[in-house]
Amino acid sequence: MTRNLRGLRLAAAAVLALGVSSVPALAENQEISVVVSSASWGQGTSTLTSLPQQLGFWEEEGLDVEVMKAKGSALGTQLVLGKSADVVHAGTSVGVIGTVPKGLDMVAFYNMIIHNFQMPAVPADSPIQTLADLKGKKIGVIGLGTATIPIVKSVLADEGLDPERDVTFVEVGYGAQAAAALWVTKQVDALAMYDSVYAAIENVDPETYKLRILNSPIAAKVSFQTALITRSDVLRDKREELIKLARGNAKATIFALTNPEAAVRLHWKEHPEMKPTGVDEAEALQKEVNALMARLTNMRIDTMAVPRDKWGYIGEVDVESYLAMLRKIGQAPEDLQASVLYTNELIDEINDFDAEAIRQFALNYKVE
Repeated sequence: MTRNLRGLRLAAAAVLALGVSSVPALAENQEISVVVSSASWGQGTSTLTSLPQQLGFWEEEGLDVEVMKAKGSALGTQLVLGKSADVVHAGTSVGVIGTVPKGLDMVAFYNMIIHNFQMPAVPADSPIQTLADLKGKKIGVIGLGTATIPIVKSVLADEGLDPERDVTFVEVGYGAQAAAALWVTKQVDALAMYDSVYAAIENVDPETYKLRILNSPIAAKVSFQTALITRSDVLRDKREELIKLARGNAKATIFALTNPEAAVRLHWKEHPEMKPTGVDEAEALQKEVNALMARLTNMRIDTMAVPRDKWGYIGEVDVESYLAMLRKIGQAPEDLQASVLYTNELIDEINDFDAEAIRQFALNYKVE
């Protein structure tokens, strides 16, 4: 059984910005550290945090994983570049597209969220009906370093808006804080966040806080939005650890898709502070399942336009399509080659496990 520790192997400055959990280090274990670009340990983080820990997917391979969170992809990426962490789960617009052209050493090795999940949202009864209606509006974001902003700017530009002048991005935080900024103080007219965060906001008060996503045809083409990203020296020196880390995530994803209620309860065991209060158990469970499934739906490989059978695979078309969007708003150089941003060299070994056995394990799993 794992336990949570705080402040392990972090520079003092980074400790102030991070939450940390890890298994106790064993001499014979391989070690690796991963940063999740998230403001909290929400259900959407569970496949890379609580589930591989609680289910023993990493432990059984002799892998000691230190898991951290950082508010936004920019901070998470900086921690890897500064060698305070080995891997970051970050938005690719920040983690690789925003770093590699500057000569910084980062590469994506596992495609995490493969369906678009970062579109603007407005209250269900808002007069704003289309992306074009956001002209002149204020849009709330978790932080100004979030990787959601480049995506939103891209879809706004595709609708004919100037994303640098026609909208204003305002930092409003997460959960209840973001809900208040949209519905109570009306500090913003819309939000630019993502699937599991929207679910968490609606969970604050399901009767009052209902969101409507503003969709765009171009958004459906995005399938390289977040990834596990590392430095080339880590790819070289910790190859086995990276494979085991990502394999644990893939197994956890299958487990959660098969038995989301068990996944939620395991996440609560790892992070009891995330269990909703003031509601009965059944209501809390349903809220959290909703939040989890909001994220998992966008991680499924079998529902892509061309279904895949390998978790984490990065297709060249995935990267090229996203680069084309970002070039329109000057967020990606015209001469940036997709091939330098990613590698699939670990994918076969990451997927070297019995997926059906994991599904059967999940179906029969009972949380103690």
